[in-house]
Amino acid sequence: MSFVLSPFLFSILSSSIAQASVPPSARFQYINAGEFGEYIVEYDANYRFLDPFAQPFQLCFYNTTPNAYTLAVRMGTVSSEGLMRWVWEANRGIPVDESATVTFGEDGNLVLAHSDGRIAWQTNTANKGVVGFELLSNGNMVLYDKNRKFVWQSFDSPTDTLLVGQSLKLEGVTKLVSRASRKQNRNGRYSLVLEPKSLPIVPYIYFSFSSNFGLEKGLLKYVRLNSDLSLSTKLGNLRLSSRSYNTTLSYLRLDINGNLKLYTYLYDNEPRGDMAWENTFTLFDAKPQSLEGTCQLPETCGELGLCSNGTCVACPAPNGLKKWTTKCEQANVEKACKAKQGVRYVKLEGVDHFMSKYSKGNGPMKLETCRNKCTNDCKCLGHFYNTQTHKCWIAYDLKTLTKVPYSTHLAFLKMPIN
Repeated sequence: MSFVLSPFLFSILSSSIAQASVPPSARFQYINAGEFGEYIVEYDANYRFLDPFAQPFQLCFYNTTPNAYTLAVRMGTVSSEGLMRWVWEANRGIPVDESATVTFGEDGNLVLAHSDGRIAWQTNTANKGVVGFELLSNGNMVLYDKNRKFVWQSFDSPTDTLLVGQSLKLEGVTKLVSRASRKQNRNGRYSLVLEPKSLPIVPYIYFSFSSNFGLEKGLLKYVRLNSDLSLSTKLGNLRLSSRSYNTTLSYLRLDINGNLKLYTYLYDNEPRGDMAWENTFTLFDAKPQSLEGTCQLPETCGELGLCSNGTCVACPAPNGLKKWTTKCEQANVEKACKAKQGVRYVKLEGVDHFMSKYSKGNGPMKLETCRNKCTNDCKCLGHFYNTQTHKCWIAYDLKTLTKVPYSTHLAFLKMPIN
C-alpha cells in the first residue's frame, strides 16, 4: 500500500520544520581574537578558549603555525599537570585566520568562517529543525531538535581520534587519519580503515585487526571504543588493556608515526587529586604482551634501517650492511632508472618488509619475474620474495626492514650502478 501526501499536508509539514528555529538565547558567535591561553597544550600550540565547556572538554581555536587556526575540542583541565589534548577537529587542512568566526544562528547551522566571511567548514544543518547546541560530558558536540534528537554530532566525524562511545561505521566515516606532523595540521601518511572484512592500518597494510574479530561470522559494520578500554563490533570485542579501568575519559589515537595508542585520564595518587594522562595501550610496543613489536612499525628506523628485537641494528648500503644512524636513507634510484643508467640489487637474507606480514603479496611467481616487475618500475625501491611460497612484494617505500629467522625470506634493495 502506498500513500501520497496532498500538497496542503506537505506544505504544513514543511512549514512546521521550517518554523523550528534556534531561540535567541541559544545562538552565539565567537571571534578568534584576544589573548592566548597560558597553559601548555598538545603540539605546543597557541590556543583560545571558547565558552562551550563540559568538564574536561572545551571548544577552542588553536594553531601551531602563525595565522592558521583549527576549531577543536580539547580534553584536559588547567589544574592538571598533564597536557591538554586535541580530540576532535572541525577543519583539519583548511585553517582559518585571525578574527575568524564560529556562528550558531537562527537557522540551526554551525558555521566556521574566515575573517572575510568565506566558509571554511559547516554542519549543513540549516532549516533542519535544529533548536540547540551542546557540548556533552563525553566530548560529543551535538546539534539537536525539539525532541532532543541529534541532527548532527561531532562523533560522526572523527579525525585521528576516537573517544569512548565513538565509532567508525561503514555507513559513515570509515577511517582515522594521522596528523602530518606536530607543526602541520593536515592529513598525514597513515590511516586506520574500517572495511567489511578487515580493519587494517595503511598504506601497505603494515597491521590488521582482521584475526581479532571472528570475521568468518559476518561483516564488520562498525567498530566502537568502549569505557572498559575495548574495541567492539557486532562480531565480538577486543580488550586493548588488561588494566581494570572503566572510564569515559579515554581516547584512541592514530599517532603521527602510524602507531595506535590509547590514553586514559585518571586521578593521580597525590593529595591534591589532580588528573593525569596514562598511556594504557600501545599497538606497536616492545612489551611481550603487545599485539605487535616495534620493528613492524614503518618509522621505527626512520627513512631506512634494519630492525631486530626492537632495535635498529644496521643500515643497508651499496656494499652491504653498515652501522645504523639516523642519517641512513634510501638510495635515489628513480633518477638513474629514468635516465636508463641501470640499477642493481643488494640481497639480504632473512629480511622482511613491513607489508610482508599482513598482505598476501603477488604470485606465486618466479624470482626473475618478481625482479623484472621492480626493474621495469622506476618508482620501485626494492622487491621481497619468499622462496617457499614464491610470493612477491614490490616496495615503493623501504623505511624499517625486519630481521627474521627464515632464510626463505629475501630482500632485494635497488641501488644505482654508479
